[in-house]
Amino acid sequence: MPENNGAPDGSARIRAGDVSGTMIVGNRNTVTNLNITTGHGSAITVNAGPPPNPVKRQPISHLPRSAADPLIGRERELQALQQAIGARQLVQIWGASGVGKSALLRHLARTLPRGPEGAAYIEAGGRTADDLAQAIFDISFDAPNYKPSLEVLKEHLKTLRLRIYLDDAGLDEKDLHRLFDLAEHSTFVFTSQRRSSVTGVHPIRLDGLTAPAGVVLVQTVLARALRPDEARTVTALCDALHGNPLRLRRIALSAATGKGLPGIADLPALLPALLNRLRPEERDLLYLLGSLSGAELAARQLDALLGRTDSDALAGELVRHGLLVASETGYGCPPDVAECVLKSRMTQFPAAPLCRALTTWVESRETTPDEVAAHFQALDVAVLGAERSGQAQLGVELARAASPKLALSRQFDAWGSLLGAGWAAAKSAGDRAGEEFFLGEARTRRKAIGRAALTTALVLEAGVLWQELAALQAHSVAHQAATTAITTVPPIDPATTAHAVGQSPLITQPAVSPPTVTHPVVQPPTVTHPLPASGAPAPVHPPGTPQVIDLSHSAPQPPAGGHVAGAHSPSQAAPHRIDLSGAHHSAAQPTHAASATTTSSTGHAATTAGAAAAKGGAALVVACVVGASAVLGVGAMVYTQNQSNLAEPAQPTYSPAPPPRVYTPAPPVYTPAPPAPSPKVYTPKPPVPAPVVTPDPVDPVCATVVPELGKETRQHNADLTAVHSAFDSYNNAVAAYNSRRTSTVPDDSTVKSRIDIILKDLRASESTLRGALSQARDGSVVSDLKGLLTASQQEENQFRAARNDLTTGYNTASQASAYNSAWQSLAIHCIAW
Repeated sequence: MPENNGAPDGSARIRAGDVSGTMIVGNRNTVTNLNITTGHGSAITVNAGPPPNPVKRQPISHLPRSAADPLIGRERELQALQQAIGARQLVQIWGASGVGKSALLRHLARTLPRGPEGAAYIEAGGRTADDLAQAIFDISFDAPNYKPSLEVLKEHLKTLRLRIYLDDAGLDEKDLHRLFDLAEHSTFVFTSQRRSSVTGVHPIRLDGLTAPAGVVLVQTVLARALRPDEARTVTALCDALHGNPLRLRRIALSAATGKGLPGIADLPALLPALLNRLRPEERDLLYLLGSLSGAELAARQLDALLGRTDSDALAGELVRHGLLVASETGYGCPPDVAECVLKSRMTQFPAAPLCRALTTWVESRETTPDEVAAHFQALDVAVLGAERSGQAQLGVELARAASPKLALSRQFDAWGSLLGAGWAAAKSAGDRAGEEFFLGEARTRRKAIGRAALTTALVLEAGVLWQELAALQAHSVAHQAATTAITTVPPIDPATTAHAVGQSPLITQPAVSPPTVTHPVVQPPTVTHPLPASGAPAPVHPPGTPQVIDLSHSAPQPPAGGHVAGAHSPSQAAPHRIDLSGAHHSAAQPTHAASATTTSSTGHAATTAGAAAAKGGAALVVACVVGASAVLGVGAMVYTQNQSNLAEPAQPTYSPAPPPRVYTPAPPVYTPAPPAPSPKVYTPKPPVPAPVVTPDPVDPVCATVVPELGKETRQHNADLTAVHSAFDSYNNAVAAYNSRRTSTVPDDSTVKSRIDIILKDLRASESTLRGALSQARDGSVVSDLKGLLTASQQEENQFRAARNDLTTGYNTASQASAYNSAWQSLAIHCIAW
């Protein structure tokens, strides 16, 4: 287990049974207590004393456990990394899933010299920059039950001289910048699947093993030497699998089961065959973990769910043979294994026993807040799965049970993600008390981090709260989508490798070939996205005039798409709408999409409201859209664009038939239209006399750039639909040509012309953003505009590459996430008082 410097155990800081405790939050000027109890939720009270004085630990040591197997075939990579880490402050290890990034990072953390003040290894999967910063603080300082404000947190983190290892850091460019700035004097070494574009980061790509190293790995797993003929076969297989260690372990498992080493032609059917040879208890374990969309469970949880006492040993053996992956806190299922298992079972693991077992685990006296935080993604999946299966009340009970310990863990963004899932489950279950609880917790959470919603209009407060929680939920969902996306092995051409193992070629390429297939045919999504409302400008109300926001005629929502908890088996959910007919203090909740399950609305935003303020003789008008886009928030939209990634893809087929394989570009991923910001209305709390509040002027650029970007986004949406259609038609034409149904060579001119139009749209948006940057005055707004511009430029690069070579396809998921993050920040800064 990781070293912890003797940090106090979380279970000792709370009263067992009642699951209650007090946490100090805030900074030097505003110090408060966050009082947490299971039955009544959390509350903020004034702290009478001074803030804690964190004491830096000496030395700081939080390291991974020793690797179960020795590192094989990575001598050259280790040497390059040692040199890079010794000379640079920011180093990234990136590469495909299963290539061995985590094993290499753990080895580095255990063997390399530590920083001047120590080293910290952190599993970053699904965690936000703020939660990671808090984790670094907790590792480095002795300050029990203290969550400092970001300002104070930065003051402490910048004093550190650590070497920090982050495994599976799924942060976008802006959040990476933010985290690196918070601990600016520490060295970071982090892993991810995509190469980072952050300035100052030295990226090192990790490829598969060489053929000799692959032979050694298979021998190690088999615990015996290979015969000469077996060594030649493994060499050919290593080349065909591009040296992927996870898949090479499966080759060894095939030999260990008595079937011998597979041939090149056997590779496509190897995984189903291996799963069929497993014992029932092993298949049950894979079925459970495969249903969690990439989330992990610990051995204790697996034992409870499967009614066993040997889950740790079972899982360890499956890890050895490449069918599971292990982390510091539990076990997870690789995406291709999960897909294969779920396809054979034709169903997900039942939500009821999953929720009940996790609820019992959360409520146990032995379960610490830090353990709950380590498995927050599994909790989210369970809550959302219960809602999807029609057992939402079980999800509500789990979320309510986990909320106090997640709050006590000081991982406030993980807490917010669970609150979003719990509120959606309560809404589906018709549990008004549950809705009240989660809304109250969200309000308290916001106050604790210094972002209290100072509004009088309840719908606006709910919109602010659930926009924030939806974004946190989407961050977790987006990370799971990225980690569960099937990593397609490049196609294996037996004609090029058969001679290496003494086989005859199975496929003979014709003299003239159409494009080579690299992906299965996937229909691009046809989605109509919500757009900023257009039309007449919003009325300006005189001071003191009540403003009425009517949501009684909300646009109907389409059926829900695939759930994160059921990503491999998409289901349909009933449509939802905003209903304010039964007004109570949680009445103005967003639609069901706050749980990241609803697809984008087919209608425009229902209501447009406006406000005007003047200072110094200059009028400032900030327009806002109150409707599906504003209430659901950016996070729900980020999830929408990831739905196509979560859909179950078809498996590529390998056949000795003469026709060549068919190429289809990767399905386009839509960058959603950004929602316009909601206005804030300041009202002092009674009984304090109302102070005279003079709002600072919002950056003038906000009044022009928001509507202009909305107009350009509407055009982008329409043109992107045309690109979807053009790619669909082109794919069909290629399929027909390759299957010999037609002799007409596919014409790509329409696709390219549609891409040209999208490029024109993006250049127009970039021009708008550059103009806004030249006029912006506020530093935060400038930073947000730069983020939007960078995301647009990267999307443009994707389309340019696709136009030059259609075989590359395009996928703008990361650009969409970065754009939405920057837009959400801009929305906040443009309505800040």
